[in-house]
Amino acid sequence: MTCSALPPVAELPASRLPDRSRTRGLALLAQYGACPEAIPGFDPAAADAALATALMDLFRRTRANEVFEGLVEVASGMLLARVRTRLRGLARVCDAQEVLQDAFVNIYRYPDRFAATRPGAFAAWATTIVDNAIRRQLRRRSGPPLSLSPTEVLCQHPDLHLREPAQMAEDQEACAAAASAYGLLLAAYQRAFAELSPRERFVLEQVEVAGQRYVDLAQVLGIRHEALKMVVFRARKRIFEKLLQWFGGAVAAAA
Repeated sequence: MTCSALPPVAELPASRLPDRSRTRGLALLAQYGACPEAIPGFDPAAADAALATALMDLFRRTRANEVFEGLVEVASGMLLARVRTRLRGLARVCDAQEVLQDAFVNIYRYPDRFAATRPGAFAAWATTIVDNAIRRQLRRRSGPPLSLSPTEVLCQHPDLHLREPAQMAEDQEACAAAASAYGLLLAAYQRAFAELSPRERFVLEQVEVAGQRYVDLAQVLGIRHEALKMVVFRARKRIFEKLLQWFGGAVAAAA
């Protein structure tokens, strides 16, 4: 955002921005040395549009949360009016506040896609984001189609590395449940293993943990490797029967 004079934006509506919000926005620009003196001096709507553009450009460069909060305060009224205009006749399908929140989430996530090429740049850019937010809501609700004609094209490609919050929460719950079940199974296995004879515990540990070959272990124990295989088989069978005894009722009930 340069300090040159800003031309008026005639297509914007009359200003409804409270003086307190405008003062805060100008103060943030002054705090970061963004030349707030270049914004006032036009009609109120153009000045407010230029203020929003300057704040958005400042947030793009700084990623400061206080700057984004100031932008939300300055731009909420403008964008909410745009949302309500686009949702005429669709009030039962889409919630205006939800669309507005979705739009600000995307503004926060993709500031690098904004270019402050003119005072009304934010109004045009954010309008496209609002239209896309409405499309998403309509798709989720399978409502009537809405034909939108954005004033500028915003390249919003979905991030394939990110998942929806609901899907992430569902995956986390599934992982937690699986970890809990696995821990319970390990505890039960340890208890069943402890009930084996010392010889069975030693043989099973050497085969399954230490990775000993049947032939080598049989020579250490002084038995045939066929007999060793039978010892391992019986130890595993006893553990399986114990687990089936403890968990069989729960599995049958679930089935």
